[in-house]
Amino acid sequence: MAEPGRRHVLGGAAALGSAFALGGATAAGRAVAAAGAAGASARPLALTHATLIAAPGVEPPRPGMTVVVRAGRITAVGRSAEVAAPPDAHVMDLRGRYVLPGLIDSRTDGDSSDGDNGDAPPVRRGVTTFAGSGSAPLDGVPSVWPESVSVRDAATARRAVRRAWEAGAAFVRVHPRLSREAYLAVAEEAGRRQLPYAGHCPDAVPLAEASDAGQRTVEHLHALLLAASTREEEIRRGLARVRVAAGANPYGDWLRQIHRLEWTAVRSYYPDRADRLLDRLAANGTRITPALTARSDPRQPDDARLRGIRAHRLHLVAELHRRGVPLLAGSARGGDLHEELEQLADSAGLGAAAALRAATVEPARALGLGHHVGTVAPGRAADLVVLAPGADPLRDVRAVRRTDAVVVRGRLYAEGVPTPAMMIRPMRESGEASSPFASVELTE
Repeated sequence: MAEPGRRHVLGGAAALGSAFALGGATAAGRAVAAAGAAGASARPLALTHATLIAAPGVEPPRPGMTVVVRAGRITAVGRSAEVAAPPDAHVMDLRGRYVLPGLIDSRTDGDSSDGDNGDAPPVRRGVTTFAGSGSAPLDGVPSVWPESVSVRDAATARRAVRRAWEAGAAFVRVHPRLSREAYLAVAEEAGRRQLPYAGHCPDAVPLAEASDAGQRTVEHLHALLLAASTREEEIRRGLARVRVAAGANPYGDWLRQIHRLEWTAVRSYYPDRADRLLDRLAANGTRITPALTARSDPRQPDDARLRGIRAHRLHLVAELHRRGVPLLAGSARGGDLHEELEQLADSAGLGAAAALRAATVEPARALGLGHHVGTVAPGRAADLVVLAPGADPLRDVRAVRRTDAVVVRGRLYAEGVPTPAMMIRPMRESGEASSPFASVELTE
């Protein structure tokens, strides 16, 4: 019974993994969790007189609140006049400061466990949960990423899913060059094993079909942009002619060809067609990770065509939000989560609350971990972000860059304290074989 239990906790959605918090997949496909009670501080922590944003985009901020943490979990939330700090607690008076749930990075195009793109490590940026890469990406031949598993047909697709299952992957990752035959075989085999699949919508598969088939999370906006065109049939014939050379930069080669088709789609965009598709995605519960900060091939000139495509993507994100399609905030290679939040809030016009929801409440639900992370409430994991005095993230989402302290499963990391190292060991080594997660111990 242990094997089905591994995946059940991830829910029906495409669970993309997490670290520093409660669940998901590492680069090797292992589920990862943050320090449990054994790794949490033995002394309780009380954050008092804070302005609490317990569920960004869902609940309004509440001033004068106390959050009590013990053994890695939140044990009490309430007005500071009514909730007493435990006598042995470490008390932080947070008058003038905002507290919100730890941020969740639904990062695309690879594993976030390095937490490093030349900027501050994830904990210092308030990121307490991130999406891993699940299985090695399943892609066509040749693939666009060197670490991908090349899948030629339905039979090899089924074998790849079985191998991912046997290796303990939390989900199967799909990439853009999968054939329609192979993709449908992935969907069927993964469904038989109750193993979620997520990633790109393959070029050969219409987005509506992928959504209907059960792909609950789709990364990037390429497929949506192409499907909202009055020239979709012509564009699909163009997709069938795309060829990727096995060379030094197959992804850039693929992306340049996709950009040409995207520009055709931009000039033939049909709002009614887009609305029907977005309503279908919303009805199916399909989530979109726009990855607006994803960088184009640096060797490709930033011309008017690319600028037009980026502007249209921002319009599509606004339409997704307007039609009720859940959005996830995910950094991409070359970008960071703060930049993605700013793109969602300001450039796409969603506003700060909706952008923060895409990095807290919504990805927690997508992970099947809505009762563990993404909100601040009793029983939830004690993953919290404390912002600097006067930094109101609902007024300006850039305020999340002004992080004073982060609480990770009950352990406090304040400005000036070195970011802890991560040590990962499977739970089964500690006698918890039924858990779908591994344990991450945080040590200074």
